[in-house]
Amino acid sequence: MEVLEQFDAAEIKRLLAEKHRFWLRLRKPEPETLHELGELLGLSPTAINDSIEFGQRPKIEDYPNSALLVAYGSRTEHTAAGLLPRPIEVHFHITADAIVTVRHENVTAVGDVRRRISLDDIDTSEEALYRVLDGMAATFGPALSSVDDEVDRLEVLVLDNPRPELRQRLLELKHSLVRMRQVVDGQRDELAGRRDLLDLVPGFHDPRSHDTLRDVYDRLVVVSNQLDSVRDSVSSALDLYVSAVSNRLNEIMKVLTIVATFFLPLTFVTGFFGQNFGWMVKNVASREAFLLLGVGISLAIIGGLSFWFVRAGYITLPGGWGRRTAEDTPGP
Repeated sequence: MEVLEQFDAAEIKRLLAEKHRFWLRLRKPEPETLHELGELLGLSPTAINDSIEFGQRPKIEDYPNSALLVAYGSRTEHTAAGLLPRPIEVHFHITADAIVTVRHENVTAVGDVRRRISLDDIDTSEEALYRVLDGMAATFGPALSSVDDEVDRLEVLVLDNPRPELRQRLLELKHSLVRMRQVVDGQRDELAGRRDLLDLVPGFHDPRSHDTLRDVYDRLVVVSNQLDSVRDSVSSALDLYVSAVSNRLNEIMKVLTIVATFFLPLTFVTGFFGQNFGWMVKNVASREAFLLLGVGISLAIIGGLSFWFVRAGYITLPGGWGRRTAEDTPGP
């Protein structure tokens, strides 16, 4: 099978005249190029318009002399926040003599398949199409594995310090997985419901074609299950973030409550002795009375509350003293 990397009308006419199958790989072609190619290969104008306007759902549409297959692969790109998987859209125009792929971005798997086709000298369109679809479906696995590793790393950071940017990062991953789930499930369902595609396209009559499409379908089922697993991991990490923030808030509230508890009796003592009763004015007038009643009672209250908080486990001293153990807890 001949592999063409750019549109050459004369070369395509020669290959068509010689009945030689070819694979034309186009990246961001101009609309005029697609319309001219459609006239040469007899492609449907509707299919050409679909390839001009990207953002199509995964689908398989058959026309009198051709078929349009919209499939997705995946790639992991580096963003300011970290790695982020993203689906890549590829359009396949399939005729009896040619396969035309239209893409806006390079897909590593498609390039690998292109090199394998050159080495193996594949001459059947069925095998070429199968290898490209299988290679694109295989790109989801590494992307999802990178997300899983990223979620494990974020969980450790959340336990250490649940910062808002970690939550934002988890939400970005969740939204990315939702988009991938849409294209994977749509692609899987199309292959499940349209396995008779190759019977409708002239030149695709190999009985093994159904088996090859079933193999791609099975791979997409595995990818869908992996997506569910990774999405559950992201949801668990978000729940962990909420729990960590709640625990941190509880610790802060505990500290504030302890501080307020210390000051409550001290405020009562200062308020009580600040009253203008005659007995207090006459008897609490010496330095000894001030140290005993003013400072002494306050220190006694602070010492008593501190001892109680330590014994209750609200305050843990260095070395773990004051932490309640199972032996300290009274039985039923």
